[in-house]
Amino acid sequence: MINWLLATACLALAISTVVLLVRQRRDRPVEPDRIPSRRVDRDPAAPLERMDLGVVVLSASLGPITANAAARRLLRLPETTLPVRLESDELLSIARRALNTGEPAETEVNLWPERRRVRARAVEDGDEITIFLADVTEEVQAHQVRRQFVVNASHELKTPVAGIQALAETVNQAIDDDPDAAKRFARKLLIESERLSRLIQDLLDLSRLEDPSHFSDASVDIGAVAEKEAEGLRRLAEDQAIKLEVDVRRDVFIRGDEQQIGLLVRNLIDNAIRYTPPDGNVNVVVARDGGDAILEVEDTGAGIPLNAQSRVFERFFRVDDDRSRGSGGTGLGLSIVKHVTEMHGGHVSLRSELGEGSTFKVRLPLLNGTDR
Repeated sequence: MINWLLATACLALAISTVVLLVRQRRDRPVEPDRIPSRRVDRDPAAPLERMDLGVVVLSASLGPITANAAARRLLRLPETTLPVRLESDELLSIARRALNTGEPAETEVNLWPERRRVRARAVEDGDEITIFLADVTEEVQAHQVRRQFVVNASHELKTPVAGIQALAETVNQAIDDDPDAAKRFARKLLIESERLSRLIQDLLDLSRLEDPSHFSDASVDIGAVAEKEAEGLRRLAEDQAIKLEVDVRRDVFIRGDEQQIGLLVRNLIDNAIRYTPPDGNVNVVVARDGGDAILEVEDTGAGIPLNAQSRVFERFFRVDDDRSRGSGGTGLGLSIVKHVTEMHGGHVSLRSELGEGSTFKVRLPLLNGTDR
C-alpha cells in the first residue's frame, strides 16, 4: 500500500506538470517566422500514451477532459472522442470525494463485460481530478488461487492427521489387551504417517517450484535423469509385482534445472506404478523428435475416464478419490509435472483409454534445438 501511495503521488505530480505543459503549449501564440526545433515540437503528453497505468483527467463538473490509451482500453472509450460522463458510478464517486475533501480517494471496481478488476485512485488538482487506473485482475486471481490452495491443503492435511491421532489412541488402548490388534493398527498408523509425509513433501516441492531463486539454468541429460529416477523406484515396482522397463537415449540434453526435471520424472513413474495393478507394466522412454526431447511414461493401469482427463493436472484432483488415498496419492504429483514442464518451455499431454492404461508424454525443447 505504501509503495502504491508513493508511486501514485509521484505520478500525480508528473501529470500536473504534463497538464501545465499542454496548457502552455495550447495557449502560446503562434510565431510564423519562427521554425520550432524538434525538442519544442515533442508532445509532452506522449509518455502518458505509453504507460500501462490508465490516466483520466476530469473537470470540476466531473466531465472527462483527457484520457490516455490505457484508460481508454480499460473503460472502453472511443479512440478520438470522450463521453460527456463516465459510465462507472464508482469512479465518479471517488472523483467527487477527492474534489470535496481535497484528499486522495481509492476504490476497486469491476469493469464489464471484460470482467477486469481495477484499482482506482483519484487525486484532486485544483479545478481538476486525475484518476489513476491499475488493472489488478491477475493479482486478484492469483490471490484467489493461493487462498483456495491453502483451503485445499488444510483439508488434505486434516485427514491423515486425524487418522494418525485416532490410530495412536487405539494402539495405546489395545497394546495390553489385544497385542495382535495393536500391531494391525500400528501398521495402519505407519501408512497414514507415510501419506502425511508424502503430502508435506509435495507441498514443499510446489513451494520451491514457485520460487524463481531455486531454478538452475544448466545443461541436463534427461535420459540420464530418467534412468536414475527409475532405478530409485524399482523397489516400489517390484513390491507390487510390476515390471518396470526403461528405454532411454542418452545425450538428450535440455536446458533447465536437473533437480526439477528429476522431480517431474519421479512423479510420472511413481504415479504410473501406484495406479497399475500387480503383474502390469510401466515403460519409460526418452527419445528425440525433431528439435524436442520426448519423455514418455506408459502404464497398463485402469485408464482415465475421458471426462476427467482435462482435470488430471489440477492440484488435489483425483479421478478415484478412495483409490488414490489407498495408494498413497496426494493429488499433487501431476500438477507438479505440469508446472515443471511449463517452466522449461515444454508441454505435457495424456493419452488414455479405460481398461487399456495411460501414457503421459512430456515434450521439451532440446538444448541445441535440432535433432542429432
